[in-house]
Amino acid sequence: MWEYETLIHSHGLFWFITMILFGLTIVLLKSGKLKLAKVIQMSLRILYILLFVTGGALVLMNIWWGALLKGLLSFWLIYMMELISNRMAKNLLSKKDALLFWVQLIISFSAVLYMGYLV
Repeated sequence: MWEYETLIHSHGLFWFITMILFGLTIVLLKSGKLKLAKVIQMSLRILYILLFVTGGALVLMNIWWGALLKGLLSFWLIYMMELISNRMAKNLLSKKDALLFWVQLIISFSAVLYMGYLV
């Protein structure tokens, strides 16, 4: 099957690319370049699938409570990324909601990094 080290490195690379593309999507949406932002959002969705596949394989290779918790936190993080970018694209993100969603994104991102590197 797949080697554990190969999965870890590919999973980390997918997360790195995902974060860069998410930041780029937010910048493009704020600058009004909706078509290009939509293309990048679709690329992000492909990366989400790759993250689910590699992350799921890693969890199955190393089943323990920390890996399962990190997987749940990762779902939360991806959900917040998708929620923020979709609402920004449709111009439905109020200031109150934006603050709440960004705080959740920062908390989930911090928790995923903590679980990934320190636990």
